[in-house]
Amino acid sequence: IAKLQHSARSGKFETYKDYAQIINDQSKRHMTLRGLFEFKFDPSKAVPLDEVEPASEIVKRFATGAMSLGSISTEAHATLAVAMNRIGGKSNTGEGGE
Repeated sequence: IAKLQHSARSGKFETYKDYAQIINDQSKRHMTLRGLFEFKFDPSKAVPLDEVEPASEIVKRFATGAMSLGSISTEAHATLAVAMNRIGGKSNTGEGGE
């Protein structure tokens, strides 16, 4: 996780690639389902970018699970509400909506 945090804070893609390599190797070593999958990718069959739904529309379908204020901290409650409102998602913290 430290490498992921470092890459996010520094904006260094190389550090993120180091993190991804560690995670991918770990998934294979521990025989997780993720580690057993391999994607077959044929660039000639790629979906044209203009046919892909924009991220701004996809995030509108994001939703947090119902969590009452008693089950999470006040800070977590507020952070989830703010984050979901900023991206246009739905925040269901179990307290009647934001």
